[in-house]
Order: sequence, then structure tokens, then C-alpha cells
Amino acid sequence: MRNSKKTCGGARAALIAAGIVLTGTLVLSGCTNEPDPPTYRDELQSSATTLREQLEQVDGLADVSQTISSYELTIEFAIDDPARAEAATLEALELIDASGVREVVSNEAAANDIEAAFALGIAQVGSNEAGPRLRLPISSEMDASTIARGVATWTDMGEIDGIELGSSSLASTGFTMRYTVGYEGLLAGVRPTAVTPQLIQILTANGYDPAASTITPSISAPEAVNSVGGEEKYVQGTRLARADMPMKAAAGPDWGSVLYFIPSTDVVDMYLLPALAPDGALLPLDLTADSVVSARAQIQADHFRDAWSLRDVTVFTEQGTDVFGANG
Repeated sequence: MRNSKKTCGGARAALIAAGIVLTGTLVLSGCTNEPDPPTYRDELQSSATTLREQLEQVDGLADVSQTISSYELTIEFAIDDPARAEAATLEALELIDASGVREVVSNEAAANDIEAAFALGIAQVGSNEAGPRLRLPISSEMDASTIARGVATWTDMGEIDGIELGSSSLASTGFTMRYTVGYEGLLAGVRPTAVTPQLIQILTANGYDPAASTITPSISAPEAVNSVGGEEKYVQGTRLARADMPMKAAAGPDWGSVLYFIPSTDVVDMYLLPALAPDGALLPLDLTADSVVSARAQIQADHFRDAWSLRDVTVFTEQGTDVFGANG
């Protein structure tokens, strides 16, 4: 509860001077309650709440949130309509300017001899990971049109099938960014060597010099799944820790990671992901039919329960997949 102070007018002093006895009722009737001025946190909370509500009404924005840490404010949202990415971002920036929230933070920071910081955090719709992917400073060094163009460009890049954009940042000349081709993308034949040229084409079309950007690809997959193209479910009783070691030893130095696909209770498939070359190409693994048979037998004997059966061993390659079946 906010404290308040009582202020009594000159009438009370005059009555006392005249020797008139004041009752408690009369004393209070001559006073007014004045609330203490709002605190920094009060002002910030009020303006930030109003701003969030306004941003939630902008066509093309989704998942609006705010992160406030001392004198740093990040406005976070996703773009759910790529066609409106630039226009929606411009509208959001106008609302931020009009809200006064930056002034509240800046004034308090200045009073404490601290520099305030403001940023936009843009998330990818449908991302499996929480938090913003693209971070854009809101400052005098980057105007609204530059920020909006950057958001639109990054949104276009996120529309490429089979990839998920990772943590990225934008300078006025280009991006520093990461992206990942996931399990389903790999199964569909998506490869970084085809994705990176598409990203470069989008950068060029939006007026960026690709040479001023840094693009880092990766491939990844969860440890174990029992569905493809649907919701992943928890796989019980897998006991797969270190089960890949015999296969890893046979695969050689360009081993990346492994995924276990468990379509039914006692059947297990292995998907092997290699490391990437500097250009994003999937490096070949040193596996042969004989080395896979040997590794399979060791896995079956030392790492799997008796009821389990290691069925197919599938290796993702630059050209597609190599499958080593249980029957050779």
C-alpha cells in the first residue's frame, strides 16, 4: 500500500491562533490526502503493460512479451504473417516510441549515471526452443526502417523448409546468424549446402552484401523419438546411454551424433549424423557393411536388452542416406 501524507490548510492554524479548540473531526476536515509520487517501477510497469496490450493488437505480431532487467528493456514478439513483417515491425516501433517507456527507463538510468539499453527480440514462430532468435538494438545507430527491413529479411529466411534459425544479430550491413537442419529436414533431403545459397539469395534480394554476413550451418536431431512428422513422445526404458560407442568407433573422426528411432516396443533404428565440412557438406563416415555388422553385434550384446532388436542403421549423407539393414 502506498503511503500518503496529510496537508492541512491555513484555516487550521488560524483557528488555533484564535484559541478555538479543534475536535478530531474538525482537524481532519481541514486536511487533504496527497499520494506519494509514483515510483520508477510503478511508471515502468504501467507504461510497459499498456505497450504490450497495444502490440498484441498489431496485425502480424504474435507472442508479445517483455524482459526488463534493471535499465535494459527488450520487447519480444514473433512474426506470424511474413507478408506483414516489415509493416508490423514499423508499427511496433512507432508504438514503442509513443508509449514513453523508453523515456521512463532512460530518465531513471540517467539519474543513476547508467546508460539504458533497448532491443527487439524476434522469435521464430513454431520454434522448439524458447526465447528470441534475432536480437536488434533500438538505438540512434539503427533507424526504424533498417530494423524493419532486417526483421523482414530474417523472417523470409525462416520460411525455408526444413530449417530452424538460431541465435542471430543484425548490424546495419549484414547478419551474424546460425541455422539448423533438423531430423525431419534431413529425412526430406534438406542439406546445408543447398540452404546457404538460398539464404544468400534472400540477403541479396533485400539489399545486403552477403560478404558482410556470417552464416553458420548445423544439423541436429533429438536423442530418441518414436514419431516422425508428429508430436514427439517420451520413450520409456530406452537405456541407450553409450550404446552408440561401437558404431562411433567404426565411423571414424567425422562422427557427429546419433538418433534412436523406436517405432515399437522392442525395435530400434539408429540414424547417424556426421560432422559438417566448412562449406556445410555432410562428411562421409568410414562405415562398411562389415564394420556395421561387427558394431551391431557388440551393441546388441553389450548395450541392448535381450528383447530388443537393432533393425536398420541409417547414415545421413550429402547425397541422401545409406541404409544398413539387419539382414545385410
